[in-house]
Amino acid sequence: MLELEPSAAPGVSREAAIRLMAEALPLAGYGGVRADLPGWEVPEVIHGAMKDHRPSLFCQSPKPVFFDVVAAQGTLTLEDLASRWQLFASAAELTHGEFHVVVPRWVANRDGRQVAKQIAELVGVKIGFIWAI
Repeated sequence: MLELEPSAAPGVSREAAIRLMAEALPLAGYGGVRADLPGWEVPEVIHGAMKDHRPSLFCQSPKPVFFDVVAAQGTLTLEDLASRWQLFASAAELTHGEFHVVVPRWVANRDGRQVAKQIAELVGVKIGFIWAI
């Protein structure tokens, strides 16, 4: 079990993190933003061999980008994270896009980006960019 602890942004829920990114991405030059939020056009479900998952966010341009937001609240199993990340990384590769993750700045008193890199290495996925909030 991965225990994700709030840090610089205590109490930031997954929904709040998705909303923050959905509003920031167009300002950073990303187009066609879809977000897994009420009132937004939601990203399509990606169908996997074992399990289907919906990305937290999706952008169409400058190239397809699949995002998974890991919230500062709650717990995730490595198995669930691996399933999501492997599926999104695979979809990104098939569409000549990228897979990005959004993580808390600090996870269990460690740099969130480093934790994400270690998990990606462990589950065998390539992350195009890691956003720390």
